[in-house]
Amino acid sequence: MAAIREMSISSNDWETRYILESLSAEMNRLKTINATSEDEDEAADAGNDYIEISGLYERLSTEAVKVFGEQILNFSREPI
Repeated sequence: MAAIREMSISSNDWETRYILESLSAEMNRLKTINATSEDEDEAADAGNDYIEISGLYERLSTEAVKVFGEQILNFSREPI
């Protein structure tokens, strides 16, 4: 079994927003694969990856909201 290692980073608001948006897009992609794939292995892998990434998204988004506020989760490209 591989040893689990950790890394700590600092990011500003726009960097954090891009990371969260990318994680959100990947979660949607994996959810689609899981729901539509005719290959059982592919669907299962996508489902497992979705669970892992959604955990990361939840941890990061919780901390990001504490630091930057709720607007950090607004990925809209509409002008404010």
